[in-house]
Amino acid sequence: MTDDMALVREYAASQSERAFEQLVARHLNMVYSAALRRVGDAHLAQEITQGVFIILARKAGSLGPQTILSGWLYRTTRYAATDALEIQRRRKQREQEAHMQSLVNVPQSDETWEQIAPLLPGKASSSPNLKSLAAIS
Repeated sequence: MTDDMALVREYAASQSERAFEQLVARHLNMVYSAALRRVGDAHLAQEITQGVFIILARKAGSLGPQTILSGWLYRTTRYAATDALEIQRRRKQREQEAHMQSLVNVPQSDETWEQIAPLLPGKASSSPNLKSLAAIS
């Protein structure tokens, strides 16, 4: 069995797909399991797992020779999962705020029509076509 860091160095030096595939094959289950335990959502755990291996590909050249890859991957997974949960929390909060704002800003078309109807000349104020136009806008 080839040393993990030897595979990382090989990938960093020559962009070896074989080396990276071996790293992924060795550590995929651990990274996915750690992500799934942290977030509790299989789809999000898959995205986190993919992200962790993208980070590994980008940082392969900067990892030191004494790095214990499984520990590095686990820690990176925890950070990525925490970030993903925070992004989800913020998104839900913004969606909830937008929903609450939309409830506050619901236009009252009947009230609006009653306010402007007396201002319209003649029979136009009682015209059903104008009422329906007011309701649309």
